[in-house]
Amino acid sequence: MESQFVNKQSFYLNSPSDNRFHVDSYRPKNQKPKGVLLIITGMAEHAARYEDFSLFLVKNAYSVYICDHPGQGKTAGNPGNTGIITRQRGWQCMLENVRTLYTHVRKEQPEMPVFIFGHSMGSVLARHFTAIYPVYIQGLIISGSLVMSKTFLTLSLILVRLKILFEGFNKKSRWLNKLFYWSFNRHFKPSKTRYEWISSVRQEVVAYDEDPYCGFFLSNGFFREIFKGIAATHRAEALITYRKTLPVLIMSGKEDAVGRFGKDAVKLHKNYFQQNFQNLSLKIFSGRHELLHEKNKKEVYEYLLDWLNHSLIIK
Repeated sequence: MESQFVNKQSFYLNSPSDNRFHVDSYRPKNQKPKGVLLIITGMAEHAARYEDFSLFLVKNAYSVYICDHPGQGKTAGNPGNTGIITRQRGWQCMLENVRTLYTHVRKEQPEMPVFIFGHSMGSVLARHFTAIYPVYIQGLIISGSLVMSKTFLTLSLILVRLKILFEGFNKKSRWLNKLFYWSFNRHFKPSKTRYEWISSVRQEVVAYDEDPYCGFFLSNGFFREIFKGIAATHRAEALITYRKTLPVLIMSGKEDAVGRFGKDAVKLHKNYFQQNFQNLSLKIFSGRHELLHEKNKKEVYEYLLDWLNHSLIIK
């Protein structure tokens, strides 16, 4: 995409695990950006869904980079490959992709402040990345995240490992996927699709439902890697000993079933506060899981822009 204000590029990078993944970048065309935002997408979606938000940020002097995870978007290649992840180190592979993208941006723009925005599954990756890599980022935005108890994680891993044992790693269990989506969707009536929990905007839900690269079933192995990644993130966050001045924004929709209607965002905020993080913000918006696709998305856009601009001056 070329216009009078934005330069969009699509390209591929290779991570240390030899995983080749797709990236979209949006950069201001006629001005120097104030900063860079790396967007880590959620589960069962893709980078192109963030184009409207990216163009808004470019108009306000920020560059944006977004990658498609393994088994998702253009990294998957075609819809038949979605929901499949490498058998070995699947979560670690996604984490390495994030680090590879960060390194790519740093090499291209070494002096530029870099922020990370993670949504849903991507928010867990963003939290894990921030906890284990002693890299300098200017700020962290956690959107639509979730907190799982140790007991729930253990039981979930046992269930998924049994499914892998009897059905196979790459098998997409209809029962497991329907149970997963139903757990969020059951709160919203009428349920014309499996994705009413995504947004209160009818057009957004329909677009998600009709997109072959969204809402696909995950393999048993993909579920295992997600649960393993959440457990690894909890362990890593408990050991954070540096960068307590890092600006962190935790945001959620008050009707977000994934984050227990804002409760998980509050719990995350409490966890970071107890670890003495000094620049914490918590914002609960009206809306469901995907605040960037809600009725009040312009309000969300403006709030995020204000937070980014303010965080630029924090050292």
